Amino acid sequence: MTRPAPFVSILLAVATAAASLAAWEEHRQLDALAPEARKSALLSTENDALRTALEAARQDAADARDTVRRAEIERVVTSLRQLPFKQPVEYAVLDHAGIRQVLAGKISETYSDQEIANASTGLSAFGLLPPDYPLKQSYIDLLGEQVAAFYDQHQHKLFMFRGASLENSQNRVILAHELTHALQDQNFGLMKLPLEIKNNDDEADAASALIEGDATLVMSQYMAGDFSWRSLTDTVTYSATQSMEQLRRAPHYLRRMLVFPYIDGQKFCAAVYERGGFAALSAVYADPPSSTAQILHPEKYFKETREDPIRVVFPDTTFQGQKPLEDNVLGEMACQLLFAGADPNGADQIAAGWRGDRYLVFDGGKCLVWTSVWRSAEAANAAAAAIDQVFTRRYHRNAANAGPGPAWSLSQQPEPATSAASPANEVVFILGPGRESLQLLQQKFAGAAHG
Repeated sequence: MTRPAPFVSILLAVATAAASLAAWEEHRQLDALAPEARKSALLSTENDALRTALEAARQDAADARDTVRRAEIERVVTSLRQLPFKQPVEYAVLDHAGIRQVLAGKISETYSDQEIANASTGLSAFGLLPPDYPLKQSYIDLLGEQVAAFYDQHQHKLFMFRGASLENSQNRVILAHELTHALQDQNFGLMKLPLEIKNNDDEADAASALIEGDATLVMSQYMAGDFSWRSLTDTVTYSATQSMEQLRRAPHYLRRMLVFPYIDGQKFCAAVYERGGFAALSAVYADPPSSTAQILHPEKYFKETREDPIRVVFPDTTFQGQKPLEDNVLGEMACQLLFAGADPNGADQIAAGWRGDRYLVFDGGKCLVWTSVWRSAEAANAAAAAIDQVFTRRYHRNAANAGPGPAWSLSQQPEPATSAASPANEVVFILGPGRESLQLLQQKFAGAAHG
């Protein structure tokens, strides 16, 4: 057999020559076009650089204008609130992603993921949140959607959204609110307030209502002084364009508790202001309200009609050797939301009889012990009936039903005639996954609490 090597070599040589010719022609054409391509690329680069420079100049000019406006808003806020800035306010400007990141960091530096999950489990045991509700992420989504600026008392810094120009009157109003927090921090020390107490949400909510109500009161006065048709237009535009999707999707409990410090807090602060202006409001920081009941009913805070919550104490909070997942206080505001499941129209009136409470949660939320104290026997009866109805509707059965599934019991301690060993008009609600666990919980906790 003869080898075809010469013939193959000839074919390879021809193919190589053809490819070289094609490549040479392509390069010749590209070389001919190169000056135009280089010119186009150069123009594009110059345009990009020009746009960047113009945007930087525009941003620098806007920042300069905002710096002047910030100084003016600071001056007005100090005049309205009658407090001085003891040092310059530190500002940080962030985009939406940066704001969400800082918010997430603020939550994480105060509460562990497990603590937040346990809080969600506790509220779910009452039916105030759905089971396994992602509470942390929901807070980040809600605040990230609503926040245009916020003050961080840990860093003593005021964060602003990069796109929130102070040419817009609504953004000036928001800044006035947050600057009030800076004043509060510099003059009273926000970290001294029980804002981050982990076993009494009611007291933390009351402290939050004080600082947010104060800032909202100042914001309202600032808004009145800054009113114009332009500001009205800005406010309407802001309301029309503000994203509310996360707020609409949130459970009713979260929606109501999100606005409570602002709406009800402002009413409380206005009641204090009417008694002695901002000087009287400043004095409250040395003796902050201790319950949402005092926020909802300012007369319960004032000295002549003061009504502090009754503290509920358990001699032992363990159950079958386990510490509770959650040990906390609901308070009157949360009781309103709880009782609305039984009587939407009368929930506020029933909850107004609240004098104190404490709850313990075990076994992933399946076991709940809630001891509450009420103003009178009538108030205790109304509360007991409401909570029974809430759980009857929730589980489509009542406490007397002996069938399988969740079971609960209610017991009441009437006002003692001679002994102060237990609080007057106490209601004990105990929930278990079945009758056997309910009986064990009753043996441990029924009548065990005292104030």
